[in-house]
Amino acid sequence: MRMRRGVCYLVEDETSETAYRLFTRLLPELEAGFCLSRLHPEKIRTRFGPANIRIGWFAEVPGEDHFSANAMASVAKAIQQFIEEHGSSGLVLIDGLEYVILHNGFPPTLLAFVEHLNEFTMGTQAVVLIAFRPQTLDPRELALLERNLQVLDGKDVKSQLDIEELGEILGSGPFAEQRSTEKMNATKVLSSLPDMRGPPVDRVRCPKCGTENDDEVAFCVYCGSLLPDHAGVPPSPTAPRAPNLSGALKPIPPVARAFPERRPDFVGLIGAAFFLLIVGIVFTLNTDLLTNLRSWWDLVVAGGLFVRPPDGIITSAIFFFGLLGLSNFLTSGLRWILDRSRFGALARVLAGVGFLSLALLTWRYSMRAISGSLVISIWTAIMGTFLVIYIAVGLYWVRVRRPAPTGARVPASRP
Repeated sequence: MRMRRGVCYLVEDETSETAYRLFTRLLPELEAGFCLSRLHPEKIRTRFGPANIRIGWFAEVPGEDHFSANAMASVAKAIQQFIEEHGSSGLVLIDGLEYVILHNGFPPTLLAFVEHLNEFTMGTQAVVLIAFRPQTLDPRELALLERNLQVLDGKDVKSQLDIEELGEILGSGPFAEQRSTEKMNATKVLSSLPDMRGPPVDRVRCPKCGTENDDEVAFCVYCGSLLPDHAGVPPSPTAPRAPNLSGALKPIPPVARAFPERRPDFVGLIGAAFFLLIVGIVFTLNTDLLTNLRSWWDLVVAGGLFVRPPDGIITSAIFFFGLLGLSNFLTSGLRWILDRSRFGALARVLAGVGFLSLALLTWRYSMRAISGSLVISIWTAIMGTFLVIYIAVGLYWVRVRRPAPTGARVPASRP
């Protein structure tokens, strides 16, 4: 598989050094380059020298070609203008998406930016390189990012670039003629950097989903099915060869990886079963409950909403809220055991405590120790407190699970 124009490449590596080396290697063929980075422009300029390169800086300080992480629309517009100014051509390197994630999170800002950039690049002759550390995102978010991009393994790219540079060293110097034999042997082993103007790659249509794939891909990049040209053909052993940049291009993960098959919510079904069981128990304990409800409704219609219910309804409400609270404790344990969902377990624990407190308040109301309005006021305050607890604990868990990327600058708090 060749590197082609009109494609966005995601260079995954621990550092961005490999992406910069690839950018330097491809720049002579594409003539003009645009580098957006978290590094200071002077450092970038020192590295590339007098080359025809436009440099952008991800920073919050104002200035020419300074781009804020909170204004990714301006970044996309600048890239689009750069490519259009160079006849729908050019080379773009983006380094610093971790900084953008730190300010905005992954969805929807960064994901929308990458999708827009990929769609625009498809209709041009430009090449876009995106340097990224895969450890920054969890597997599901990384799969979403990789879905519509061509992924380059940084280690394979680095190996290929090392071989290319070694070949150039062997082919230069005062003893080049004496080493012509070594040079010829080296060129047999060293594969050249992919030709940006090479012939188009043949396409193979997947019989299952209809997606067009490169003929050198064995599996469909969308559904993961084996393509017809490779079906039933065992892999033939090949002689060892030097690492090739084509090996760095790996298929886009199937959608199933990003969106796993949804299984039934068994805990939710158990909770619904408990609710129906509790309703049956309450009606069994009070066979006149429907009559009591009809009588209370007549009183409400005649005298207004705030009419004390019959004692039978109050007693049934105590049993109903109490049993409902206990069932929430049980489903909380099941939620943790079956799904390992801390958020779901916490929500049901708080709901259980809330229903038990309502049962206790209703019992006090049945003894005429407190009024109905006081029951509503106290229970509303309790549920509001539980909601604050749930939000605070949830934010703490999210912060612990998603630490800031290593080396990223934490934004200072604003007054």
